[in-house]
Amino acid sequence: MSPRCHRAVPLPRGRPSLTAQPPIDPRVLELERLRTRICAGEPMVGELAASFALAATALDPTATEDTLGRLGGNGGVELYRSLVGWAALVPRERVLDIGCGSGGATRQAAHAVGTEGSVIGIDACTEAIAAAHEHTPAHLGVTYRLMRAEQLDGIPDRSIDCITASLVFEQLVDLRAVAAEMFRVLRPGGRIVASVMDFDRLRPADAQLFGGVLAVVASHARGALSGRASRATIPRDPEDMRALRGAGLASIEERDAQLIAVMDDENAAWALFSRSLIAQMLDPLGRLELRGVLAAHVPHSLYLPIRFLRTRRPG
Repeated sequence: MSPRCHRAVPLPRGRPSLTAQPPIDPRVLELERLRTRICAGEPMVGELAASFALAATALDPTATEDTLGRLGGNGGVELYRSLVGWAALVPRERVLDIGCGSGGATRQAAHAVGTEGSVIGIDACTEAIAAAHEHTPAHLGVTYRLMRAEQLDGIPDRSIDCITASLVFEQLVDLRAVAAEMFRVLRPGGRIVASVMDFDRLRPADAQLFGGVLAVVASHARGALSGRASRATIPRDPEDMRALRGAGLASIEERDAQLIAVMDDENAAWALFSRSLIAQMLDPLGRLELRGVLAAHVPHSLYLPIRFLRTRRPG
């Protein structure tokens, strides 16, 4: 089935309406512009992928924390607490949280290092930084900066004990440049702990559900099926492995876990998916079809596979 790209319908000519129309949010226009490119089949890689993630985050900066951040999982796993726990932070350490979003992992790190430690959260999205400020109590002493992970300007060489990154590696344009910058700012022996989604490990029942989801994406946003979506999960993809190891980082440890989303009915399923990047890729008809796919699979307990990664700067 060919993708259905819906174009704006021109307004009828005639006398202008006397009713003033509210201005359209430029962030909405930007997301629509990028969505049109993806719908037309332009591969969702590089600048397009990064710009889309940035535009979607600008419209809903707390989406990840409000949805995935609230899920529990096997063995008591949680998205932010488990990430910071595997980092084994201790008081007085200096932490950099890359792609901090609304600050879920950043705040967890701040609690771990205490008032004598320091935590910097960075994100390329202005709205995410604003949300992080709003959600972070002043006594935690977290510093937030508007900054891209590829250019950690202002962070001195060998000044960081630990870098955390929650579900952000997949959205980076240049993982090689990011790895080089992480190596630069880490002290010798300093570590990196990250989480990534691992759709290579879906259970059969969950794979069936996501098969229906991908069919909707193929119809309405076929460009999204290229790029990261067509590659193995980080760090299994050879290009990703070369980027991380080429920077001089040590061998990567991996720990697999699952977050569990109990979707008792269509509304519960839509509450999770409607704020995802998948839904943001779709036009109104595509979102309606996505909701229909979800309705056909509920009730359902969705096991979302997460992979935690840990490496360090040798020394």
